[in-house]
This record gives sequence, C-alpha cells and structure tokens, in this order.
Amino acid sequence: MRVKTKYIFLIVLCATLFSCKAHKSIVVTKAEKTVVNEEDYTRFMTFFYEGIKQKEDRKFDQALETFRICESIDSTDGGLQSELGQLYTAMGRKNEALLASKKAYESNVKNWWYNVNLISLYAALQKPNEAIEIATNLEKHFPEKEDVYQILSSLYRQTKQPAKSIEALNKLESIAGIDGSLSMEKFNLYLELKQNKKAIAEIDKLSAKFPSDMRFKVLRGDIYMYQKMPEKAFEIYKQVEANEPDNPYVFVSLSEYYKEKGDTENSKLNIVKALKLDALEVEQKITILGDYVKDLVRDTVKLDETESLFKLLLDRYPLEEKVYDYYAVFLQFRKRYPEALATYETMLNIDQKNVQTWMQIIQIRLQEQNFTELQKATDRAIAILPDIHQFYFYKGIAETQLKNYKTALLVNNKALSLVKEEEKPIKSDYYAQIGDIYYKMDSTERAFEAYEKALEANPANIYVMNNYAYYLSEKNQNLKKAESLSAKTIEKEPKNSTYLDTYAWIFYQQGNYSLAKFYMERAIDNADKKQDTAVMYEHYGDILLKTGNEKKALEMWKKAYESENKTDALKLKIDKLTETLKKNEK
Repeated sequence: MRVKTKYIFLIVLCATLFSCKAHKSIVVTKAEKTVVNEEDYTRFMTFFYEGIKQKEDRKFDQALETFRICESIDSTDGGLQSELGQLYTAMGRKNEALLASKKAYESNVKNWWYNVNLISLYAALQKPNEAIEIATNLEKHFPEKEDVYQILSSLYRQTKQPAKSIEALNKLESIAGIDGSLSMEKFNLYLELKQNKKAIAEIDKLSAKFPSDMRFKVLRGDIYMYQKMPEKAFEIYKQVEANEPDNPYVFVSLSEYYKEKGDTENSKLNIVKALKLDALEVEQKITILGDYVKDLVRDTVKLDETESLFKLLLDRYPLEEKVYDYYAVFLQFRKRYPEALATYETMLNIDQKNVQTWMQIIQIRLQEQNFTELQKATDRAIAILPDIHQFYFYKGIAETQLKNYKTALLVNNKALSLVKEEEKPIKSDYYAQIGDIYYKMDSTERAFEAYEKALEANPANIYVMNNYAYYLSEKNQNLKKAESLSAKTIEKEPKNSTYLDTYAWIFYQQGNYSLAKFYMERAIDNADKKQDTAVMYEHYGDILLKTGNEKKALEMWKKAYESENKTDALKLKIDKLTETLKKNEK
C-alpha cells in the first residue's frame, strides 16, 4: 500500500548526502602532517592557502599547479589530498578525484570531512555500496552525530534496503527525538515493505506527539480514504475543519473525498477554498491548480468565479509565471485570444527567455493565420533566444506565407545549422519546408533535391512523401515513383483525404481513370467539414470528364469555383464545358 500523493500535501524535506557540506575546505594543522622542517612547512602552507584561493576563484589550472608544488613538499598531507579531490571533481576528472579523496581518507580515517567528501564522491560516481562502507566507518567514530544517520538512510534507500534505512532513521530519532519529517520517511519506507500497520503507527505517533497539529490528522484521514473507509476520513476532515477553518490541507482532502463520491460541485468548491488561503505555500497552490485547471476552465457555469480565483492568485503572486500560464489556458479555452496574448506578454516581462511562453504566442498567431504577427513574434523570439531552432521553423512558415521566399530559405538553412546531427527527423522537416519553398519559386529540380534529402533523413516522413508525389504528378514526371510514395501514405493513413486526393491525381495522370475516380470519391467522403475541398472537387470534375460524365464534371467544377477556388483556369474550363453542353443539347 502506498498513499497516493493526491491525498498527502505535507512536503517532506529529506536530507541528502550533499546537505553535509561535503566541499568544506580543510584547514591543516602542523600536528596532522608528516614531520617536515620549519622552512618547508611555511612554504607548504603558503602555497596551500594560495591554491585554495585560486580554486574558490575558479582558476582551476592555476590551483592545480599550486597544489602540485605542495605535493612536491609533502604528498601525504590529508588536507592537500582532500582539496585536490574537490578540485579534480570541479574539473570533471573523476578518477583522479577519487584517488586523491581516498588518499585523504587513508591519512586519517577519523576525520569527518575526509569521510564525507569520499562518501559524496562515491555517490556521485554511482557507487553507493562503497559509500555505505565509508559511512559505516563514520558511524563508528561519530555515533552521536545526526548527519551520519541521514547519510546512511539515504544510501540504504538508493540501494533498495528499506529495512536498513528505517534502522538508521530509528537511531536518528533516538538522538533527535520524534520529528515529522523522519516519521514521514519511515511511513513511506514501511509502505514500501508492505508493513501497513507500522506505517500507520508512525502517523498515529505523530498525532499523539503533536495533538494540535492538524496536518497529521488530515493525513490520518487520507489513509482512511486509501483504505476505502471514506466515512471515517470524512469524520476526521470535518473535525479538522471545525478546529482549524484556515487549514488548506483539509480542503484539498475534502475535495478528493467529494470527487470520489462523484460530487464535482463540492469537489471544486473545496479546492477553491484551499487556493484562496494564505497558509498554503505558493508552490503547492500551483501544483494543485495544475491538477484542477482543466476542471476549472471547463466549468461553463461559474466562469466569473473561476476568473476571480485566477485574478486573486495573480494579485497575490504577481511574479509566479505558472499562475499566469494557467490563466492564459483559461483565456484560450474561452477563445479570448487577445487577453491570452497579453498574459503571455506579462510572462515575458518576468522571464523573457522562457521558450514555452514564446511558443504559446507563436501557436496563437499560427492558429489565427496571422502571418504578419507570426513573423513579428518569431523575430522577437530569435532576437532573445537565437539558438532555438523551432523559432526559425515557424518564422519560415510566416515568410513563406508572406511570399518572402528567399528569406524563408535563409531561415530554414539557419535552423538546419542549429539542429544536432543525430536529430534526423527534425532535419527532415526543415528539408521538407525548403522543398516546398523551392517549388513555390518554380525551382522544381531544387525542390525535388530537398525532398530527397528529407526522405534520406527520415524515410517515414509521410508529409514529404505526399508533397513530393503530388508535385511529381503535377509536373507529370516519374509517375511510378510518385505512385510508390503516395501508396505509402495511404498505407499509413488510409482515411486521410489529402493523401487520397494525391493518390487519385497520380492515377489520373497515368490515364487510369477508374482508379482515379475510386480514390477521389474516397477523398471527398473522408474530407473534414472544415477542410478546403475546392481542389478536390476540381480534380473530381477533371476525372469525371475523362470518364464521360460531363454534366457531373461541370457540377463539380462549379462547386470548386464557389468554394473560393476562383482561378482563371477553372473559370475557362467551366465556360468551355458549358458551351459544349449547350451545343450538344441543340
């Protein structure tokens, strides 16, 4: 049994190895050193402290040279080897760091810092068993020091020895006394061992020790909820609410109680109460808000109340980006895009280097099909974060739509220089965009070269397959290759109307009008209501004309023309066929 985190909102601050200040500089006394003459000792100490200063100033190479002078005087000095261990660690030279730290430890196994530094290094090198061996030695020499047991408990957890971790925490508790964080650590460890009674006993012990602390009572209620005893949980929650009406945790737990009961109204009511209380830390509010934001923004009945909650949180935490982010989600859900954009702009005032904020602005502009504003947004983003290749991708879209083809090519080539060599699918997308741009520029050969590069980088890129196949058919070139590419797109997405249209058109170009008609009808049947089907209807008309159905062909062409496909070529086809049909009627 493990109590779900949604029931427990007590933050347990577990000590880690690095809370032991493992990188404290070692001051060496003459008594610790090998016997050297007075002159050498003075010279050693002068260089030793100079090396420490250089290390702290991050002049690592100079510090190393200085410490090597010290080594030439006395290489057995523990303080020197400890400092060398820390220096090598900072320089990323882990093997040398380990060797020096071991020398320091072996020079004096009772030195606290030599032990702790070696433990920290073993932990960083993913060698917890070796770290445990040193920590066990530390316990022998410092049996009353609390940090020893925090270190041991942490290491035993890493090595999946929960029983030994509990043993270490029990020793710590015998020194430090009953403590909420320790009991919570033991609580979770007992759950891991499936010793549920002992786990619950830890919470009961806390409640008995701190009867006025309602957090532990709320947690006891949460345990009842997990044990499928909701009425007992509810009884505790209501007691806590009566005794401490400003306790935010009880409202969070009550919200979960009502949610499991299917009472969404009371569930939301209680979570809003929790979010309004100052006693709840902002980080916890943001976590809770993240869990409930979808429910809140979709509540079409209490829009004003939801918006008031967001504004209250924004007033109280004006520098918390995540609150603005959730509010922007609410605004977008309500289709209030200008206000959402203004909210994201506020977030940029807090942190102009937040990539996700820029991406949200870009996505709204793309959704609006406002390519001038998309161009401006991407230009601003690139000025702040010039190494984010995604910004260039969307700028490329904007420039292409604005018919700034040369700029669009430059942008995509710049993006390619930022993409890592191993990120081949991403490279494929940029080559695809370059191919599309070249085709719009009537540079067919370069377009097809770009598509080949795109497929070389990602042979599964069906967007490229479709465009490449369609443009080959438009140019009536290499139709067998076009058919092969298009067939792969149909195999992967058999109901994609765009891909079906391409496949049909390739058959049309090959003179296989029966197959062309079959796939074009499937394309139209599978077209989305919001999709622009004008070109499909024009293609369908062309196919019908070849199969002898002139009247229906004219009908489809007119339908295409009325659907904003008002090209001169289509108008000429309509006029000619209309005239022909009139003559035939006479």
